[in-house]
Amino acid sequence: MLHNEDEQKSEDERKKQTVGVVEADEAKARRRDFTLMAVLGVAHGLSHFFHLVIPPLFPWIMPEFGTSFAQMGSVMTLFFITSSLGQAASGVLVDRFGARVCLYAGVGLLTAAGFLFSLAPGWLWFYPAAAMAGLGNSVFHPADYSIMNRAIKRERLPKAFSVHSVVGNIGWAAAPVLMAGIASATGSWRAAAATAGVLAALVLALLVFHHELLAHASAVKPAAQKAVGPKSEEEEQEKGGGFAFLAVAAVWLCFFFFFFNSFAFGTLQNFAPSIFRSVYGLSLEVSTASLTAYIVGSTIGILLGASVAERFQKSDRVIACSMTMSAVMALLLASTALGPVSVLPLMALMGLGVGISTPSRDLLIGGTCRSFLGTNSFGRVYGFTYCGMDVGQTLAPLVAGPLLDAGHYSLALVLAAALQVCAVGTALGVGRSRRGAAQA
Repeated sequence: MLHNEDEQKSEDERKKQTVGVVEADEAKARRRDFTLMAVLGVAHGLSHFFHLVIPPLFPWIMPEFGTSFAQMGSVMTLFFITSSLGQAASGVLVDRFGARVCLYAGVGLLTAAGFLFSLAPGWLWFYPAAAMAGLGNSVFHPADYSIMNRAIKRERLPKAFSVHSVVGNIGWAAAPVLMAGIASATGSWRAAAATAGVLAALVLALLVFHHELLAHASAVKPAAQKAVGPKSEEEEQEKGGGFAFLAVAAVWLCFFFFFFNSFAFGTLQNFAPSIFRSVYGLSLEVSTASLTAYIVGSTIGILLGASVAERFQKSDRVIACSMTMSAVMALLLASTALGPVSVLPLMALMGLGVGISTPSRDLLIGGTCRSFLGTNSFGRVYGFTYCGMDVGQTLAPLVAGPLLDAGHYSLALVLAAALQVCAVGTALGVGRSRRGAAQA
């Protein structure tokens, strides 16, 4: 009897020890995941920061070199073209050589570009600096998303994607304030550009400090879903290699989702103040604040979107609902039915809808990789699909600009709504493709 009781006590102690070990391992994994989120978030914030390093310095640069807006605009065009082409290429490099190495290279290029900007003896030097910065910027999406999909526990991925996007928005918001602030305080745009280089160097130091964490994360082989069909892990890895992803319709739908979404945002980003001044007769200050309202709404939406994505597993339907709401807001603005007082809240709600869709959007792409190509495709698929974002933002002013020149200000808002509806269609198409593949 006593012997049995002793055995039961021993068994209970072993169970407690096992539970304790599991809990400790989970706590360690959670700390590792959140550290990784923070490190990659900071790197992503730097990427977005460099989008807006030079434009706030135009008032200081242009008088010094006697350049026009068109000339300085061409510098930024080169940045985005280089970034767009580079994303597709860097995705392949990420899958082949590892995300960590590519991250180091990208941040190193941004560091060099910042200092090259600051030392430019003439404005033509801005072109190689912009190309260098564009190449550096191109690595972040394929590298970051490859690491997160590989290393972060599946149930924490929505939170990871949310943090990643929010910190990117912070980078956008911080750049104009910091660059213009330093240039105003010092009287030197070169000091501001050099500061950007220093910030990039500090981020590179942060990445190197977390060398082991990034090395481990880059090497992890994610569990989970096999590619379509009874494939072995080796076959699955091989299926994701090369340019096989270009033959997958769902990947192209993801590309066009980004294209339509960024086309719509690019229309608002470039022309919202002009649209609302003409359509509603608002002041320049209030019209400009409309874009701020959109960005604030988007940031809140991204934070909410993590919880929504965790609760509702069908990413395509989350995207469809949230972005349909955004399209409705755009049409309400185009109609002028609610009057000038509605502009700021409707823009905030439009941004909210787009923000809520963001974590689900990134989950949709990761799920497409797992469903059709396997785990060796994260870098190239994210790189290729995010390339659609740069293409959309590049084309937006070329299409929407002539509409405004012709006096069709409200039609530009209708265009934004139509583009968001097209984005909804592509997301639902990806969802149908994945469910069809799962049933095959």
